Amino acid sequence: MVEATNFVEKTLGKSLDSEQKPEVKESIPMYTPPPPPKQEFIPPQPQTIQQPVIQIVEKIVYKKQRIHGFFRTLTIIALLAIGFLMLGESTGLIELSINSFKLHQIFPVFIIFSTIVIRSYRGIFGRIFGLALFLTVFVWMFAIGVFTSLNPTSKRKSWDTIDYALATDNNLYLQTLIGNSYIEGNKEKKTLGWTRNSDRRLLVSSGGNASGAYLKLDEDPNRNVLQNYISNINLNIPNDKTIDLLYIKNLLWLHTIDLREFQWKMLKFHAGIDDVTIKIGNVLSGNRIEVQGAAANVQLDIPRNVGVIMYYKMLAGKFKAPEFEALTGRYYQSQNIATADSIVNIYVNLWLGNTTINRID
Repeated sequence: MVEATNFVEKTLGKSLDSEQKPEVKESIPMYTPPPPPKQEFIPPQPQTIQQPVIQIVEKIVYKKQRIHGFFRTLTIIALLAIGFLMLGESTGLIELSINSFKLHQIFPVFIIFSTIVIRSYRGIFGRIFGLALFLTVFVWMFAIGVFTSLNPTSKRKSWDTIDYALATDNNLYLQTLIGNSYIEGNKEKKTLGWTRNSDRRLLVSSGGNASGAYLKLDEDPNRNVLQNYISNINLNIPNDKTIDLLYIKNLLWLHTIDLREFQWKMLKFHAGIDDVTIKIGNVLSGNRIEVQGAAANVQLDIPRNVGVIMYYKMLAGKFKAPEFEALTGRYYQSQNIATADSIVNIYVNLWLGNTTINRID
C-alpha cells in the first residue's frame, strides 16, 4: 500500500507540479515595425472643363474693348477735326462762324471736356459724352459753320429798326440767349440807341406792373442759324426822363453799355459766359450797378471824380482795382470817397472771371 501511494505521488505528483508550474524559458525580444499610418479617404473630385469658360470670358472682354475703342476713336476724330478747323481759321483759310457767332470761342470748352471723355470713356458718361461730342463737331460745327463760311451767299441778313417813344415806361428789359449788343445814349437827340446782332428776331412788348411801366424785348423762339438779324432800337427819351431800371439777361456774347449820355438809376446785368464793358457816367447819387455771371469778364470805366462803394465776390479770377481800399467782408471803396462829386454802388458776383476797374479822366 505504501509503495502504491509512493508510486502515485511520484508519478502523478510530479506531473501535477509540472502542469501547475511550467518551466520559464528566456525569450529573445523581436523588433516589430509600427503599423503603417492610415490614409484618409479623399473622394474623387469631379472633373471640370475650363476651356469653354475661358473662351466666353475672352469674348466678353474683347467685346468691351471694341466698344471702348469705338467711343475713344470718335473722341479722337472729333479732336482732330477741331484742331484742323482752328488751324484753318488761324491761317485764314476758313471762317469758323455761324453768322456772327464765332465757333472758335467755345472750342476750348470742347477740348477740356474731351480730356474727361478720354479719361472716363469706359463708363457710361464717357460713352454718351464722346458720342455727343462727335455728333456736335461734325453735324453742327462742320456742316453748318464750314458750309456757311465757304458759301457767303447762304448768310442772309435782316435789319430790324424799332422806334419807340418812352412816354411812361420806366423799366427796360432785354432777355436774350446768344447775341451781342451795344447800348449808348445820345444827349443831343435825347435817344437811347440799342444795336443787337443775333440769329433771332426781337419781339417788343410793353406793359405795367406794381413797380411801374416797362418795355420788354424778347427773342423770337423760332431760331434760324442761317439768318442774321441786326436790330437797331431807337428809344426816344423825354427831357425829364430817368430810366429806373435797365435789365439785361444774356447767356453768351459781348456787350458794351454806355451809361454816360442818359439819366439812369439802376443797371442789372445777369450773364452766363460774357464779356461786359460798362462805361459809367452821368451819375446820380445812389446809382447802383449789379453784375452777376457764371463765367464773365467785367470791365468798368469810371471817371476819377466819381466815388465807388463796391461789393465783390468770386470763386476764381482776378480783381484789378487801383486806387481802392479793402474794407471788412468783401467790400471795397475808392480812395476819393470823401471828396467825390457823386457815389455809385457796384455789386459784382461771379463764379469765374476777371474784373477790372479803369479810372478815366
